[in-house]
Parts: sequence; structure tokens; C-alpha cells
Amino acid sequence: MLDLPGGYSWHYFATGATLLFDGGAAGAPSGGLHLYAHYPGLQIGPVTFVVAEVLRVLPPAAAQLAAQMVMMALGPLVLVQLRSAVHILRPSAAETRAMRVTALVAGCAFSMVWASVAVYYAHLDDALALFLAVLVLRALAEGAPSLAGICLGLACDAKPWALVFAPLLWTAARGRRRYAAIPAAAVVAAAWLPFVLTDFGTLQAVGYTIINAPSSALRALGVSDPQTPPWDRAAQLLLGSPLGALAIWRRHWQAVLLLGVSARLLLDPEVYDYYTAGLLLGTLSWELLGLHRPRPWWTLGSFITLYLAPRLLTSPAVLGQIRLWTIVVLVASSLAPAAPDCALDSPSRRLKPSGRHRRNGRPQAGKLSGRRARH
Repeated sequence: MLDLPGGYSWHYFATGATLLFDGGAAGAPSGGLHLYAHYPGLQIGPVTFVVAEVLRVLPPAAAQLAAQMVMMALGPLVLVQLRSAVHILRPSAAETRAMRVTALVAGCAFSMVWASVAVYYAHLDDALALFLAVLVLRALAEGAPSLAGICLGLACDAKPWALVFAPLLWTAARGRRRYAAIPAAAVVAAAWLPFVLTDFGTLQAVGYTIINAPSSALRALGVSDPQTPPWDRAAQLLLGSPLGALAIWRRHWQAVLLLGVSARLLLDPEVYDYYTAGLLLGTLSWELLGLHRPRPWWTLGSFITLYLAPRLLTSPAVLGQIRLWTIVVLVASSLAPAAPDCALDSPSRRLKPSGRHRRNGRPQAGKLSGRRARH
């Protein structure tokens, strides 16, 4: 049998797809719509298992290789979609030297960590959720709230913690937010309700625990429980979503991805590299879309403290403190007041359709940033 490098977590996705579509083995707990009730360790959304099932038509080794190739290809696509959003929302700044340097340098750092998600861990659910989150940004930039809602719903169906990005839908044009919220809710309900209605034990899967790593930010906060505290999963959502809402209220909507992932890293008991990919996507989004003068410092700093430091230092306590303070600094900086001359327009203050926004006699939806940035 071919022994492929990486793919550390791929067996979870292959096993989950088998249980969902073929049921449990003889004498084992049933799968199908009882999947999450009987196998709570599979903290993976059903859409991810659908994608894994498509790949499972190949021999096991070929399926893993195909999954790694697909996920690796999503990395550049994430950067392309993000750059497209920059061209739509900040056309005057998109081709400046500062923007190009930031996109190149920060994009390289992100790509290195993305390879860990795609190849070493082969974490399909995280790859799909982050890719779909960027599609939410792109759809909102294009003035397509329904598409944004569908992408957000699919992200939650791929990885439940993606619900922390829901505040992004509030950046749709005023009066059109329901066109984002309703599709998102419908897509989430379509994927998860069958499991809940079939087996209410599905809801207990949120209580699944893992080891609280010695170098986690959770430990650095003083939470010494050896396993995930019972309040932890809900706290990640209850912290990340309000932080995203606060960012929008402060006209820093570009930081919603960063803040959502920061809440996860702050309270998660584990310290896997694939978590860092989401944080670097958040810093990159903030630098390209939110900063008046783009610089890759936040992405590079996070890359050094969360990706390189664990390879150079051995003290779990020190690494936990580094992780904690990296997150605190990122959250504080992205929520800090912006100077009046460099603050981008609030995403909730949209340019209403008018004569110059009409085409063929029909009003066109305003883009995410309605007005251009005031520089």
C-alpha cells in the first residue's frame, strides 16, 4: 500500500463519510443521521463529508492524495478572491506598491501555513470553511447578499465554528440584509436539522472534549482543566460573534475574520498549525482591506509567534504566553480607533441605488464599501 506523506487527519474524513453514507459496521453504533450522536468526536460538518465521499470513489491512497491536491489548490484561490475584493472595494489603492508588497509577503507567509492545513493535516473542513469565508467577502463586495448568505451557510455546514463569521452578513447593503440572512439560515438548517430531528443526541456532540495542551492560550489564561471545559465551545462563539459585531459598529468590518479566529485560538485547548492558517487569513484581510497604508507586519508577526516559535522554543508556558499576547495585541489593534483621515466608510452606511447605479433602467445593488475610502 502506498504510504503518502502527511494526511495526519484524513482518516477522520474518510471514516466520517463511510459512516454517513454506508452506516456503521456490524456490531458498532449506527451512522447515517445518527452520526453525530453516536460519534461525537467527528466535529466536522456534513458538507465536508459529502466532499470526502466524492473523493472516496478513488482507492484510499489516491483519495487522500486528491484531497491534499484539492486543498492545496484552494490556498492560491483564497488569495485570488481576496485580491479581487481589494480591487472592487479599494480600486485606487489596489495597485499601489504598498498593496502589492503586502499581498506578496503576507501571501507567502499564509501559503506556508496553508500547506500545513492542506498536506500535513489534510483538514478538509477547515480548508473549506476558510475558502467559503473569503467567498462571503467577495460576494458582499460584488453586492450579492444572497450568494454571501449561501457561502456562509455552507461554511457552517463544513465546519460549525464558521458561524462566528455571521456578523459579516450585516455588511450587506441596508434593506438587503435579509437577502443574506435568510439563505444562510436556510442552508444551515437544511444540512443540520435532519440530524437533530432524527436524533436529539446530536446536540450533545458540542460537549465533546479534547486535551488542554500545555502551550494553549487557554492554559495561559489560567484554565488548568486537563480537558476542554464544558463552557468552552459556546464561549468561543459568544466571544467571537460580539467581537465581530463590535468591529462592524466601529467601522472595522475588515477585521471580522481576524476576530472570529482570534476568539477560537484564545479559548481553544489545542494549538494545531491549521488554526494558524485562519488567523493569518484574518490578518491578511485586515491588512489589505482595512489599513490605510498596507503593511504585512501583522501577518508576519503572527507567522513568527504562532508558526515559527513552536519550532524554536520548548517551554510550553512561554509558548502559551506568546500565543495569548499575540491574540490580545491583534484584537486590540484591529478594534483601536482609526484616524479620521484613514477610516474606511462604515459597511452599514451604503450608497443607495441612484441614477448612476442604474443599468437598463434597473437599480444596481451597492457594493460592500458603498463609498470610496476617505484618504
